[in-house]
Amino acid sequence: MEVTKAIFDHALKKIRPDTDEVVSNQIMFDDIRKFIKEKFKIEARLMGSVAKNTFIAGDKDLDIFIFFPPTTKKEVLETKGLLIGKSVFKKFGGNYQVSYAEHPYTKGKIGIFDVEIVPAYKITSTKKLMSAVDRTPFHTKYVLDNLKNPDEVRLLKKFMKAIGVYGSDLKTNGFSGYLCELLILRCKTFNNLLKHAQKWNYQEIMDLENGYKKSEYKAARTKFNDQPLIFIDPTDKNRNVAAVLSIDRLARFIYFAGKFIDSPSIDYFFRIEQPKDKRQILRSAKERGTFHIAITFKRPDLIEDILYPQLRRFRRRISDSLEHDGFVMMSSWEFGNDECGIAFELLNQTVPRFRTMTGPRIFDPKKNRDNFEDKYEDIWFEGDRMVAEVRRKHFDIMSMLGSFFDEDAKALADKGVPKNLAQEIAKNYSLVEGKDILKIKSEEFWNGLSKRM
Repeated sequence: MEVTKAIFDHALKKIRPDTDEVVSNQIMFDDIRKFIKEKFKIEARLMGSVAKNTFIAGDKDLDIFIFFPPTTKKEVLETKGLLIGKSVFKKFGGNYQVSYAEHPYTKGKIGIFDVEIVPAYKITSTKKLMSAVDRTPFHTKYVLDNLKNPDEVRLLKKFMKAIGVYGSDLKTNGFSGYLCELLILRCKTFNNLLKHAQKWNYQEIMDLENGYKKSEYKAARTKFNDQPLIFIDPTDKNRNVAAVLSIDRLARFIYFAGKFIDSPSIDYFFRIEQPKDKRQILRSAKERGTFHIAITFKRPDLIEDILYPQLRRFRRRISDSLEHDGFVMMSSWEFGNDECGIAFELLNQTVPRFRTMTGPRIFDPKKNRDNFEDKYEDIWFEGDRMVAEVRRKHFDIMSMLGSFFDEDAKALADKGVPKNLAQEIAKNYSLVEGKDILKIKSEEFWNGLSKRM
């Protein structure tokens, strides 16, 4: 226990912000708040981890919400919200982009600060929600009213960042800051949480305010179907705070939590990424006796929360197609930080030139048997079922994928490729395999490949 405490103390010395940093954040926010109040007569409030004092030293995220009366029309809120946001960045010499949640909002850099200006409705209860972001002030208040040990949250966030599971963006599909805060409220300390996690079941339910009776848990699991962890929002029982968390990120957290318990180390908070030897990774891949192929194309002009769900959908579409045609899939992943694409590890590069088609049973209606016989030649029986063979158009993966992708954007979209990706693929794409994989520059690609070695 003394060793663990020493590790935590060491970590906190590095991740706990000092007074100067806290004051610097507050001054920047106050300047922005005063500008908005004086120029637009609109209330601005600070949200997020800085407001809740759970931020890690060096994080400069100012999540600033601007509040409109509930009587404001949605179009007015969106238009004026963007106007105010753009004016803030112009006033303070920042760079911004327009991003989209339920409403469009501005986000960007002002000096060393990452700033978001988010329009929301000023409501008195989450029962009167007019948009999803309207919950945020209630989240902030709940944490401020109940959290007594923000350093425990800092330890959790830093641990999660180090193992790659922190962030509720749709690229990461990990743990949000609010979820981290609630987990500490539930388990009291970071160390307790690591131990609790070893006992979690699939769809573990946590409910601080007892929004559901135990007898209602089965219905709650159905309501939050396919969400591997359920943490009922204490400000709104109809919301799962962990809704965006993917099963692989949850599994990774539980695994590394267990490893830390077994062998505590400061390295779990400050993991050092070793430079990747791409040729060694490729040699290791070859030694596995598997085959790797990637489809690369220019990244479309999309924010990550739109791009990555589309890449995953695209990857699943191609993966299903390959498996349907007899290719045995070991793993697959997507990448989109520089060049864009999807990658596959397979057991085979080719499939037999013929495929077996299974038809009706002899006991099925005669018209079904006749239709099958009209469609295929050289029918035979396996047991009581009709079987035929057909020659494949493509029996190696390169020609099959080439045939799939050599289409215009509309045809690709009709095949299930997301529209934005289809447009870029139709302009230009590459099928990359073997030693040519070394030409791929994307760090995300190499991270994905190295994790599978």
